Amino acid sequence: MSYGILSFGAYVPTMRLARSAIAEAVAWAVPSLKGLAKGERAVANWDEDSLTLAVEAGRDCLSGIDATIDNLQLASTTVPFADRSNSGVIADALLLPEGVTTEDLGGSRRAATSALVRLGLTQSSRSTLLLAADCRETKPGSTQEMNYGHGAAAILFGTGEPIAIVTGAASLHDDFIDQYREANIDFDYALEERWVRDEGYNKLVPKVVRAALANAKLDLSEIHRFVLPTSAATAKGVAKALKADPERFSDPLSANCGDCGAAHPLLMLAHALETAVPGEKILVIGFGQGADAIVIETTAHLANLQGTHGPQRYLAQKRLCKNYTMFLSLRNQLDIDFGIRSERDNRTSQSASYRRRKDITGMIGGRCSACNTLQFPRAQLCVKCSAVDTQVGTSLSGLTGRVKSYTEDWLAYTPLPPYIYGNVEFEDGANCMLEFTDFDPGQVKVDSTVRLVFRIKDFDAKRHFRRYFWKPAPLLNTKP
Repeated sequence: MSYGILSFGAYVPTMRLARSAIAEAVAWAVPSLKGLAKGERAVANWDEDSLTLAVEAGRDCLSGIDATIDNLQLASTTVPFADRSNSGVIADALLLPEGVTTEDLGGSRRAATSALVRLGLTQSSRSTLLLAADCRETKPGSTQEMNYGHGAAAILFGTGEPIAIVTGAASLHDDFIDQYREANIDFDYALEERWVRDEGYNKLVPKVVRAALANAKLDLSEIHRFVLPTSAATAKGVAKALKADPERFSDPLSANCGDCGAAHPLLMLAHALETAVPGEKILVIGFGQGADAIVIETTAHLANLQGTHGPQRYLAQKRLCKNYTMFLSLRNQLDIDFGIRSERDNRTSQSASYRRRKDITGMIGGRCSACNTLQFPRAQLCVKCSAVDTQVGTSLSGLTGRVKSYTEDWLAYTPLPPYIYGNVEFEDGANCMLEFTDFDPGQVKVDSTVRLVFRIKDFDAKRHFRRYFWKPAPLLNTKP
């Protein structure tokens, strides 16, 4: 038993926007974007944000893992709440114990890698689930709109049989401004690319890499892969500055995902771990007002998680979108007139929500201890045998269900029509009327098998609040 990385996970939204759709839509104003119009970028659905992305990455990381989580950390520059524990909502959605400590990390795209440095170098008996997620918005017609993506990743640290260990790390602070975003501004402001490359990456990254290698007592030639979240051109410049083989730099996932901000170093690491072999040494780099470098060495236990954890399955499952105006509407940058049907007051009863918070956020129903019937929500009486006070809290979030009935409603309001809802049956008798997500029109069928995902239920625009719940979604492909 030793301390190290026990598991990894990732999540990439199923919706992908073809970059050619962006280029075609703004060609009249920004024809230069045509040179970037290759591949696609990951786009969060209207009911996804950095919090829900992190939940899915955490579920992927904890799948099949028997571990008690002592600490939960969320690294993000785009958390939905400025004065509410975002990581606390995630803890409830992941069914973590009340004693778990939660922490929101932000302020830099290095938030996740800086946490990785601390966790890797601190030998602790307590386990920590590190989540990183970003859902950055972009100005229409900008380079960021082409290059950014939405996604999340997770790393579990603790004592057990590690799949990888941190053998060395280093951090370098330097208030070098490559891009920034004020607290009340929606979009990043980026400086000139050559300046960032020559004065930032090419000078700061080699310095922190050498410090990390010295800490790990390794030579540069012993590193098998470099995880550097940047463009291929910038990575080539860093490789030259380091005198390293550019072929050893990992795929930045730009062709089918895009730059996921604070989550991207961990997302690329998770992608590398999917194919790594025992004894492989991976150097993870974070950049932004300084740089981090972490040396990770894999173990033989990694093979137990390969094929069942990581981003490849999510990257393979996609819904390609070529409608630029739909993308803008989903990201709340185009105010479509959905008519009177969209005008409603979504005030949340905070007292009632608090009393049922575990049931709502954790999708906890009740299982009758007398007849084993499962039901949602929990009640004093069993719906089958009428036994009193026999309900044992049981979460439905990890179950698959069968569609018993459904409706595709083109009159009711939803940000992405049609509004699909229906009755889903789970094992041992539970039946729920639920709102569906991530289905195309005509895709839902009676007897379709669905999984549950944690999503935004609705928004309260007057009081600036959002509610979360679980929704049926298509099954995830079991193979990449």
